[in-house]
Amino acid sequence: MGLMGSVTPRSRSAGRQLPLGCAAARRAGLGELRHTVETGSTNDDLVREARLGDRSPAVLVADHQTAGRGRLGRRWSDAAAGPHAGEASLLVSFRLVVPVAGAFDRTAAVSAAALLAVSGALAGSGAAVRSKWPNDLLIESRDASGKLAGVLSEIVDGEPSLVVVGLGLNIAEAPPAPGAASLAQAGGTATRDELLASLIDALPGYLADPGRAREDLRAASATLGRQVRVQRTDGTSIVGTAVDVDGSGRLVVAGDSGEVAIGAGDVFHLRS
Repeated sequence: MGLMGSVTPRSRSAGRQLPLGCAAARRAGLGELRHTVETGSTNDDLVREARLGDRSPAVLVADHQTAGRGRLGRRWSDAAAGPHAGEASLLVSFRLVVPVAGAFDRTAAVSAAALLAVSGALAGSGAAVRSKWPNDLLIESRDASGKLAGVLSEIVDGEPSLVVVGLGLNIAEAPPAPGAASLAQAGGTATRDELLASLIDALPGYLADPGRAREDLRAASATLGRQVRVQRTDGTSIVGTAVDVDGSGRLVVAGDSGEVAIGAGDVFHLRS
């Protein structure tokens, strides 16, 4: 690509392993989907490329990440390395030009769009998938329950301004982490390529209409209407009822002292 410095190691197998995803990326105007067997973090790769001068839309899929990142600087672990790693999970990042204004800020809008797009892709799986503020998908069924997926969005300043959004989705296997669940545990049979193509097809519509993304996210939320405890990043916590997600993507919690809008923190569902 004519960039200085290191770029993502990649295989030439995207067309063979992910033909549906490749076709969907072209339809969505995201360029040629790229695939790598292993990398540190797909988000880090696309951010680094942007800072080196490549500010074009991009899609990068990895079979395994050695340094996957989650929210608040935490580690995101996928199920396994080795020859079958690609079947266990969907690890994908998108680099997007998103001039969002009004209903959501850019990172909140892109996170909402990605959560809703993958939720739609899972709709035919037979599993009850709901969103948990701010960026998780939960699976709730008789056979399995727990965290199915997480999204991480970050702005890359410059011209044009970009958002890189990454998704980790447990498909055939969940990592050995407390509360993790996989689609297969809930009876889902969709392949990585099928889920990726459905996700890419749904993403542009939500990115083009942040208001719709916000409303659909509220409807799909497992958090709104529930008693929650939110552990904030400053070490304090608040207990109350989650009543809304505001125009900046903050969770609004009604407690004894009134409503509080929370921009970052860990949410614990206390009861249905």
